[in-house]
Amino acid sequence: MFWTWALTMGCSPVFTQQILNGSFETVQVQCGYNLSNEDFSDKMPDVVGFGEKNELDILQNQCNYGPAQSGRYFVALYGKEGLTDALGLRLSAPLDPQLTYKVEFYAKIGEIDDLASRLAVGVGTTATSHGELLYTTSDLYREWTRYEFQFKPPIAGAYLTVLIETAGGAWLFVDNFSLVCPRIGLGPDTTYCEVQNILLESKDEFDAYRWSDQSTGRSITVSQPGLYWMEGVTGGCTVRDTVRIAEDEFNCTCKVYLPTGFSPNDDGINDTWTPVSPCELMDYELLVFNRWGGVVFRSQNPAEGWNGRESPAGTYPYLLRYRVAHGDSGEMRATGAVNLIR
Repeated sequence: MFWTWALTMGCSPVFTQQILNGSFETVQVQCGYNLSNEDFSDKMPDVVGFGEKNELDILQNQCNYGPAQSGRYFVALYGKEGLTDALGLRLSAPLDPQLTYKVEFYAKIGEIDDLASRLAVGVGTTATSHGELLYTTSDLYREWTRYEFQFKPPIAGAYLTVLIETAGGAWLFVDNFSLVCPRIGLGPDTTYCEVQNILLESKDEFDAYRWSDQSTGRSITVSQPGLYWMEGVTGGCTVRDTVRIAEDEFNCTCKVYLPTGFSPNDDGINDTWTPVSPCELMDYELLVFNRWGGVVFRSQNPAEGWNGRESPAGTYPYLLRYRVAHGDSGEMRATGAVNLIR
C-alpha cells in the first residue's frame, strides 16, 4: 500500500501519513517543569512520556530557554546516571517495512555534564517501548539544528520513540518531528567542456526509480548534451527532478585548477587553499564541508582562499559553482575533496 503526496503546482505537498503531534503543540500549559510521564502524557496530545527519569518539560518562549523551532511549544528531555526521559510519538498509521521513509526534526542541547550524550530515535509497536533503533547522533549544538535520516522500518511500528542517552547528565530540547519526502537533487543545469561520462544520481534512496531513458537504477551516465529527468517513489511520495546538460568548447581552455591539499602552518608555503583559473569567473560560490556535511568555509570571491585554521587535519569535500565571463556559458560545477595537512 502506498500513501500518496498531493503534488500541486504552487502548493506544498501534504503527506496523508504523518506524525500526529511532532511539533508538540498543546494548550493551557505555561512552563511545565519536571512533569511525570503521566502528567506529561495528559497534557501533550498524541505523545506519551515513558522514560525512567520521569521528569519531562513542556516549554515555550517565556520559559527562559528560547522560542520553539516551530509553533509555540517544544519539549525538554533529561538524562542522568543512566536514567533517561523518553517519548513515544504516535503515527497516523503504522509504517510499512517494505517502504523507505525519511524523518526530519530539530534539536539543541542544554546543560551537559557528559560529552558522550546522544539522541536516539527508534520505532515501536507500542507507546511505551523503545522498540528498534533507527538513528543516533552525538553531534548536538546549543542552537536549533536540523537533523534528518532515511530508513526502512524493521517493524510495522505505530510510534517513533525519542530519548537521550547519557552516563552523566544532560538536557536535550526537541521539536518539529515530521515525515518528509526525499530530495532527488540532480543539481542545476550545467555546461561542461565536453559531455562525456557525466554521472547523474539521486542523493537519497528510493524504493523505485525511473529515468528519462526508462532505466530503473539509482544513477545513469550520460555522454550527450540534453534534458534528463529522474522520478523517485518511496514511502508515501513521488518526486521528480530535471537537469539540462550542455557543452561549450570554450570551457575546455577555461578550466579551474583545484589543489588536492594544503598545510596552514604559517610557513608561507601552501598556507591557504584557493581555486585558480586563467579566466574571469562570475556567479562564483565555493563551499567546503566537514565529514558531517556542515559548511566550514563559504566564499563568493574567487580571490579568497580557505585558511583552514579552525579545522583539524583531514579530508574535506568541496563544491564549486561558477560561470566564465564568456557569453552564456551556463553554470559550471566542480566537486571533490581537499586534504588539510597539519
